[in-house]
Amino acid sequence: MQVITTHLNADFDCLASMMAAKKLYPDAHLILPGSSERLVDEFLEEGSLAMGFTRLKDIVLDQVRLLVVVDTHAPERIGVFGPLLKDPNVEIHIYDHHADPEPDFNVGQALIKKRGATTTIFQEILLDKKMALTPEECTLMVLGIYQDTQSLTSVTTTPEDLIAAAELVKKGADLNRIGSYMQRRLSAEQLDIFNEMILSLEKYSINGIEVPMVTASSDHFVRDLASVVQHVKELENLAVVIALIRLDKRIYLIARSGVAEVNVAKLAQAFGGGGHESAASANIKDLTLAQVKEKLLGDLEVVVQPLICVRDVMHAPAISVNVGDSIESVEKSLTLYNLNTLPVLSDGQPVGLITRQIVEKAIHHAIGKDSVEGLMISRFAVTTAEAYFKSVIPLVIEDKQKLIPVVDSENRLIGIVSRGDLLRVMHNDRAGGDLSGTLFDGKAGSQKNLKSLVKERLDKDIYQLLDRIAQVGERCGETVYAVGGFVRDLILNIPNKDIDIVVEGEGISFAGHLAEEFGGRVKSHEKFGTSVVIFPDGYRIDVATARMEYYEHPGALPTVEKSSVKSDLYRRDFTINSMAVKLTSANAFSLMDYFNGERDLINKEIQVLHSLSFIEDPCRLFRAIRFEQRFAFQIGKQAEAFMRNTTKKNLVDSLSGTRLFNEIKLLLQEQRPVDCIRRMQEFELLQSISPEIMKNSKDMETLDKLESVFSWAAMINLPQEPETWSVYFFGIFYSLEDKEFLKAAERLHLPNRLKNSWAQDRTQCRESLQRLQSQKDWEPKEIYHTFANLSIEAVIYLLALSSSDRLNQYANIYFTQYQGKAEPFLTGDDLVSLGMEPGPIFQSTLNALREARVEGLVNTRAEEVALVQERFLKS
Repeated sequence: MQVITTHLNADFDCLASMMAAKKLYPDAHLILPGSSERLVDEFLEEGSLAMGFTRLKDIVLDQVRLLVVVDTHAPERIGVFGPLLKDPNVEIHIYDHHADPEPDFNVGQALIKKRGATTTIFQEILLDKKMALTPEECTLMVLGIYQDTQSLTSVTTTPEDLIAAAELVKKGADLNRIGSYMQRRLSAEQLDIFNEMILSLEKYSINGIEVPMVTASSDHFVRDLASVVQHVKELENLAVVIALIRLDKRIYLIARSGVAEVNVAKLAQAFGGGGHESAASANIKDLTLAQVKEKLLGDLEVVVQPLICVRDVMHAPAISVNVGDSIESVEKSLTLYNLNTLPVLSDGQPVGLITRQIVEKAIHHAIGKDSVEGLMISRFAVTTAEAYFKSVIPLVIEDKQKLIPVVDSENRLIGIVSRGDLLRVMHNDRAGGDLSGTLFDGKAGSQKNLKSLVKERLDKDIYQLLDRIAQVGERCGETVYAVGGFVRDLILNIPNKDIDIVVEGEGISFAGHLAEEFGGRVKSHEKFGTSVVIFPDGYRIDVATARMEYYEHPGALPTVEKSSVKSDLYRRDFTINSMAVKLTSANAFSLMDYFNGERDLINKEIQVLHSLSFIEDPCRLFRAIRFEQRFAFQIGKQAEAFMRNTTKKNLVDSLSGTRLFNEIKLLLQEQRPVDCIRRMQEFELLQSISPEIMKNSKDMETLDKLESVFSWAAMINLPQEPETWSVYFFGIFYSLEDKEFLKAAERLHLPNRLKNSWAQDRTQCRESLQRLQSQKDWEPKEIYHTFANLSIEAVIYLLALSSSDRLNQYANIYFTQYQGKAEPFLTGDDLVSLGMEPGPIFQSTLNALREARVEGLVNTRAEEVALVQERFLKS
C-alpha cells in the first residue's frame, strides 16, 4: 500500500502538495494524519476540487510499503505515521521546504529545497514532467504558495516561488478566490483571542533585537490561530511576534519572524514543534502558560542571533591620508591600495573624506600639488565600534556617504565601514546567516556558523587543537582566524591538517604564546609579520599578522602592511582560498566570506578577487590550473580572460627561474599532470621556458602513455620509487635540441645536479632508441648498461617513448635479474691491494666485472680476483 500524508493541522501548502504528489504517485492513498485549518475545510467543502481522501481508520499501518511525506519530515508532526519513518520495511519519500531538522532515518528519496512553500517544489517537478493542471488545481497551488509566503512578502520567499505562482496564474489560477481566502475576517471567537493578544503585548530586548510576545487563553478550542497571530503582526506592524495561547490544557506556540536574527523554527523545535525560520508552531502539553513563557525567554537568549556591530565588519587599521598631504600623494595611495575613498586625518582624528573622483578632477585641472584640505568633503558622519551596524545604513543610503569612519572615545580613527560592507551584510540579512540542511544552500552571506560542520568533519585532535588556539587568542585579547586552504577543504570535506592562522593584531607575539602553550618553538620573519610554530612532534602551524600587500611591479615579491582580516583575505590568489573561520569571540566558528568564495565552490569555478591579480603575480596563472585540475573545477570566463591578457603581455617572463620552476613542479605533483600540461599548453605558459618546447606532436602522445608505464613500475621491484613530477618535467624537455635545453635549464635556474642528470638521461635515451632500431637482440651487458646508466625517471619515460615490447622485456630482465646483482664484490680498496694503480683503469675494471657478472662469467669473489688478474694485472 502507498500513502501520501503531511503534518498535523494541515494548511493550504499541505493540501496543494498532497494533490500534486498524487499526480506523481497515482496509486497512493491521500490521508490527513490529523485536523486541518478552517479555511482548508471550507475550500474542500466547496467541492470544486475532489481530492479523494482515504479515512485514517481505513488504513492498516502494517500494510504500508511506501510512505510519501510532504511539507515536513519530522516524525512527531505526522501523527500515527511517525513510527513508519524508521520501519525498514517501509520506503520513505520526502518532499519538503524545511531544512531542519536533518532526517535521522533512512530515506529512499528526499527532495528538500530552500523554497517559501513545498508547493513550489512540486510545481517545478510537474512543469519539468509536463504534467497538466486544471484551473482549480492551479488555484489550490497558488493558495499553498501564498499562505506560506504571506502573499509572497515573507523573507523566506524565493525567486522560484514568484516564478511558480506566475506560471500557475498563467494556467488559470483564480486570483479572486485566492484573495477571498487570504483576506477572511476573524470569527467572533478569533476576535476575542485577537483582542486579548493586543492587550497582552510585551516587547523584550534579546541580544539587541526587539522580540514582541503576546498571550491569550480560552477554555475551549479555537481554530486557525495562525491567522489571528498574523492579524496581530500586521496591525501592530511587528517584524517578529511570538504568541502563546492556552486552549483548555494545552499551550499553542505560534511564531512569525521577518528578521534573519530570529529563527522561529528553532524555537518551535525546542518544544517538539517545527516550521521554517519565518513561521513555526508547536503544540505543548504538561506545562502551564507561565512555565512555557519562562522557558521561551531562556531559549530566546540562545536562538536570537546578536545584531551585527560595527566592530564585526569594519576594516582596521584603516588606510588614511593626512590633511596636509598633496592631491598627487593621495592619488598614489588610492591606486596603491586599490581604493576609491579615504578618510583625511588631523592628529589622528578624521576631519574629512577624499574620493578618487575629486582627486582625478583636481589632477586634470593641474592642481595636484595642492593639499587635500582644500578639496576634502568636510561634512560627514562617523560611528563607533560598539554601534549596531544597521545604524550606518541611513548614512550610506540616504546621505550617500561612501565611507564611514569608525572612531574611539577620543574621536581617533580606528577603522572604516564601506558601501561594500553594507551591501554584503544586507545581502546576508536577506539570504539568512545560518547553514541549514546541506552546506551549499545557495546563500552567499559572510558569517555562517560552521561549528557543527567543524565538529563533524575534523578529526577530534584537530578540533581540540583549534579550540586551544582559540583559548590562547582569548587570553591574549587577539582576534584569531583559520584561513585559506584549510577552510576551503573543510567546506569541500577534504582532509587537511595544515592550519594557517591569521591574527588581527600582533601575529608574532601570538605565535610566541602559542608555542609556550604547546611546548614548541617559533621561527619568525619580522619583515612579513609571519611565524611558524613548531610543535615538539614536528607538526607546524603558520601564524601571520593580518596584512595587506601591494606589488611595486609585475612579478615582484609583495610589500606588506598590517591590516584587517578582510584586507588579508583580499590579497589571496582566488576566491575559494579567500575564506576564514573566526575562532574567537561570541561568534566563534563563523565563516568569513567577503568575496563569494563559497559561491564559487558551489559553482566549481576558479575566480580571482580583482582584475590585476595575474598581472601582479603571474605565478597565479599556474596556481589557477593547479586548483582547477585538483578539484575538477573550471577556470571562470572572467578569470580566463585575465589569464590570456597576462600571457599576451609576456608577464611570465618577469618571474624568476626558481619561482617558475617551483610552480610547474607543484603542478606536475597533482594527480593528473598530463591534464595540467595540456592546460599550460592552451595558455602558452610553457613557451616562457622555451619557444621550442613541446612542439613535437609526439611529445604529448608519449606523456599520455606514462600512466600505464607507472602501473608497470608499481609491480616491479625498483630500487627507488620514481618521482612522478620529474618524469613529466623530463618529458617536457625531451624533444628540445641540446642548445635549447641548456637555455631552458638556465631560464629555470635548474640545480646543476638536476640539469646534468637530465642532460645525461636525454643522451642515453636517444642512444638506446637508436640501438633498439636494430633487429639484433641485445646482449646482457647491453641491457645492463642501458638501464644502469639511466635514472629511474628516465627509464619510465624511455618505456613510454619507445612503446616497444622488446624494450619492455629488456627492462623486466634488468630489474628482475641484473639490478643489484651486477655489483661486484671487489671495491676500489681491493683493487689497490691487488696492486692496481688508482686512475681511470678503476672504472674500466669495475665495468668489466659488472659485465662478467650479468653474463654469468663470474659469481664469486675469487672468480672476480682471477678475472682482474687475468685481464688487467698481467704484464
